[in-house]
Amino acid sequence: MTAKPQDCGLISRQAIARATGLDDFLATGSRPGERFDRCIVQELGSEEIGARLSITFDDPSAISLEELLSTKEHDKGADLPADIGPGFTAQIEGKDGPSTYAYAWTPDARRRLSIWITPGAPGRDHRADAIEFVRQLKPILLAPSK
Repeated sequence: MTAKPQDCGLISRQAIARATGLDDFLATGSRPGERFDRCIVQELGSEEIGARLSITFDDPSAISLEELLSTKEHDKGADLPADIGPGFTAQIEGKDGPSTYAYAWTPDARRRLSIWITPGAPGRDHRADAIEFVRQLKPILLAPSK
């Protein structure tokens, strides 16, 4: 995920292309050397509005732990693997097809990482892609504060 060349100062172009299925895309958001807060990926030349991949980091999170757990229940989410939790993944149906997302947070739920893949590359396991983004970004963004 973090191999060179990078977009938004943190995400490799290869990881974005693999998860979204896009060869030509525009990634906007955080810049190299800045504090990472977002990366929004859109199809280049598309008339459609909306992101194909959205990665956001909220510090502090605007969503409480209770709201996160309620969302997990509502969307029938599945826990992230124990080695990268706390968090969950879920899939919801939208007007442009399914959206897969993952939320991961610190134990106190103060900081939150969100990954949205809409709709994702054909034939890929989008839940696995979202989990892999979390696995790669969590040590960088959700590491314990010193």
